[in-house]
Amino acid sequence: MDLPDSASRVFCGRILSMVNTDDVNAIILAQKNMLDRFEKTNEMLLNFNNLSSARLQQMSERFLHHTRTLVEMKRDLDSIFRRIRLHCALKCLGQFQPWDKILT
Repeated sequence: MDLPDSASRVFCGRILSMVNTDDVNAIILAQKNMLDRFEKTNEMLLNFNNLSSARLQQMSERFLHHTRTLVEMKRDLDSIFRRIRLHCALKCLGQFQPWDKILT
């Protein structure tokens, strides 16, 4: 005994008859190809991020070392110029004493 087709079955059947299966298969294949490309691109970006992170860590350490060196050099130069100014000031005032050689 056949059941009469319901309105929803008739509607779905007509919609399905309008769809070309070759077009659907072509869309599915294109989506699979895009997925493969996106996965490869994602993997390449992950590798790049990992390498960049390691390089950033190395450069940060080097930058910190160079910054400390520059700060130390500035401190040394400030000390040297302070001694030179003091030496010149004492010499100009005629107050230069032999013990002032310690400052040089």
